[in-house]
Amino acid sequence: IKMDRGSARVIAANNVFAHIDDLAAVADGISNLLADDGVFVFEVSYLLDVFEQTLFDTIYHEHLAYHSVAPLRMFFASHGLHLFDVERVSAHGGSLRGFVQKSGGPHTESSSVENLIALEHTAGIDQTASFHEFGARLEALKAELTGLLRRLKAEGNSIIGFGAPAKATTLMYYFELGSDVIDVIVDEGPLKLGLLTPGLHVPVVSSDALYDRNPDYVLILAWNFADPIIEKHARYSDQGGQFIVPLPRLELRP
Repeated sequence: IKMDRGSARVIAANNVFAHIDDLAAVADGISNLLADDGVFVFEVSYLLDVFEQTLFDTIYHEHLAYHSVAPLRMFFASHGLHLFDVERVSAHGGSLRGFVQKSGGPHTESSSVENLIALEHTAGIDQTASFHEFGARLEALKAELTGLLRRLKAEGNSIIGFGAPAKATTLMYYFELGSDVIDVIVDEGPLKLGLLTPGLHVPVVSSDALYDRNPDYVLILAWNFADPIIEKHARYSDQGGQFIVPLPRLELRP
């Protein structure tokens, strides 16, 4: 690329940088390709958001790495690069956007770098004990949600799920939500309709089932889109149905 096109003024990697096994080789490639005044811009899921907002269901085979600013700054520096600016963005429940230049580049380091490192330290995501606490928090959420759902089923209520993203599989397995709890899952993506969820084999059907079946409760598995889902399907609520939002805290919403 460098021989054919010259050095790059901008290199962008949104939601792919964290998926790479050999980040060191990629960083060396970026350092080689980047112009002296160029900028590498990347976006990754932010560990601080995973920790604070209990985004455990975003963790699956494709998403095994979650980054934070303090180690990223050291990592880039070890490859002749300088992380000079960072910002938090809302993508995927909470992401980190970083701006990197060659060491000695023209950009002055923003206060945002030290500010986020301070937040990370205050939150304790550089401490093992914090993640033991994170695990205990998940167990408490699991007990609360499964207790509610099993009580509702025992009382004769019907429950369907809403949304079949990849992360729903993580959530369903961890919370032990199979077809004994969820009758079907509705999804608005046509490619998933008529299929079954991985392993647990809950049928995925169109959102028409929300009105044809008129279930007592809808568990929103795509919970990070709870607000637009509830707003779009206000007619279901008007018919007396209730939405259950499992995370980041359990809510029943009309």
